[in-house]
Amino acid sequence: MFTIIKLIIYYFIYQLGFGTVATLISRFVMPMDMATMTSLAMVASTLAMAWHLLHFNYVDLKHDKYRKMSWQTLGVSAVLVMATTYILNVIIEQMGVPNTMEETFIAMSNNPFGFLTIALLAPILEELLFRGAIENHLLQQWKNPWVGIVVSSLIFGVIHMNPAQIPFAFLMGMMFGWLYYRTGSLLPGIIGHVLNNSIAAVNMILYGPATIEEQMKNASMMWLWLAIAAVSSIIAAIWLNNHMGDNKK
Repeated sequence: MFTIIKLIIYYFIYQLGFGTVATLISRFVMPMDMATMTSLAMVASTLAMAWHLLHFNYVDLKHDKYRKMSWQTLGVSAVLVMATTYILNVIIEQMGVPNTMEETFIAMSNNPFGFLTIALLAPILEELLFRGAIENHLLQQWKNPWVGIVVSSLIFGVIHMNPAQIPFAFLMGMMFGWLYYRTGSLLPGIIGHVLNNSIAAVNMILYGPATIEEQMKNASMMWLWLAIAAVSSIIAAIWLNNHMGDNKK
């Protein structure tokens, strides 16, 4: 567990360090609005942490099976992630969990650097860190793979520190963790994670703080049919993923 604790500490050190630098630059060199300052700090800290993971061999892409991934597996994985995302969003919306970071995410989504971080850089880093480094480490330490998947997902959820994100990130982390364990590759999770975050960022730009219920209030029973389609897609995608020839288990 020391390796995991060390990685999490580095994760926050990079965020705090570049956040401090961005604040100083904004105050004494080049004034920036909060969204730009936060976004640039996130871009820098994300790139720095990704470099750290790869440079110090916490993640070894040479042994990642992304080169052997079939388009069928990637497609099924993407469908699985998007269907799961929809169902979880509906459930968490109905739970009424407070979103303490909503205004920050909306501001960042409307900033080019913030959008880049949310939609692309953060998903890639989080898959490298939580699946490629932390989950992979736990899979090697413990015989039961589900222990590694659950623990890494729990860390992934808690580290978001936002009530509305913690349960969502935990459950999505389980999905990404299972995909990584099944395929031996980070690529399905990265693609699914990028799709999830990109759609969320676009929704923030288009709808702002509007809830799913508000977005679909004039859609009659469409939400029900979408939910049925999503659940059906999840079942079919899991079955197909379990029978794909390029999975490692």
